[in-house]
Amino acid sequence: MHLLRLCLIVLCLTTPWESQAAPLRYAGATTLQRDFMPEATRLYEKETGTDFRIQGGNTVPGLRALLNGDVEIAGAGRFLSVTEKEAGLVETLIGWDAMSVIVHRDNPVSNLTLDQLRNIFSGSVQNWREVGGQDQAILVVATPPGSGMRSMSEQLILKGKSPLTSKAIMAPLVHDADQQVARFPMAITVLSQSMLDADGVKRLPVDGMLPEESLFGEGGYPLVKPLLLVTRSDPDAATAAFIRFALSDPAQQLLKKKFYPLKHTLP
Repeated sequence: MHLLRLCLIVLCLTTPWESQAAPLRYAGATTLQRDFMPEATRLYEKETGTDFRIQGGNTVPGLRALLNGDVEIAGAGRFLSVTEKEAGLVETLIGWDAMSVIVHRDNPVSNLTLDQLRNIFSGSVQNWREVGGQDQAILVVATPPGSGMRSMSEQLILKGKSPLTSKAIMAPLVHDADQQVARFPMAITVLSQSMLDADGVKRLPVDGMLPEESLFGEGGYPLVKPLLLVTRSDPDAATAAFIRFALSDPAQQLLKKKFYPLKHTLP
C-alpha cells in the first residue's frame, strides 16, 4: 500500500492539474470497460480526486468518440490503423488479452488446429465430423463488427486469406457470444477468456495449447490480442497522467487479474 501511494503521489507531483477539473471520460473496448477501467479508475479517483466517466461501445465507436471530442481516452482491442494514426490518435499498449475458442460442453471435439479453426470460420469446413466431431452442422457465432474482438479474431484466424463465413450469426454484444454457444450444441466462437462466464460451454486448446500454458514465445498460443489506451496526440495533463498510471506497477497488478501485463512480450 505504501508503494502504491508513493507511485500515485509521484504521478500527481510530476503532472499537476486542478482538482475541480472536468471528469475524464472513457469509451471503447468492452474488455477494458468490464475488467480493468472500473477498478483502475476507482483506485485513481481515491488517490488523486480525479473523477471518471466510463462507457462501453466497442473499439470503433470508442475511437470515433475520441475523435469527436466526446471522451479523452478510448480503449482498443487492436492496434490502430494508419488512417487512425494520421487522424491524430496515439496508442499506448498496456497489456495483452488471450482469446479462447469456445464450444458447447457436450461437443466431443477436444482440440482444433489453427488451420482447422481457419477452415471453420471461413466456411470451408461446415460439419463437426470433418474435425473429429459428430455429424452435425457447425454454427459460427461472431462478435459484433467494430469490436476489437471481431477484428483480431479475423486477423489472427483468417489472416486476410478469406472472409468470415456468410452463415455466421452475430452475438448482440461481445460478451454475449459464449451465451449463444451455450444455447446451441453445434456452435463455436472466439472470445476473450476474461468474458467466459456462461454455463454449458468449454474452452478448446488450439494446436494443443490453452492460453495459460504457453502464451508467449516462439510457437506459443496463437490467439493473443493487444490491450490499448488511445488518446489524441496532444492530451491534457490529467489524461497523460492516467496513461502513465496505467503503465505503473499498481495498475499492472490490477490488469493481471484478468489479462496479461506488459512484462510479457510477444515474439
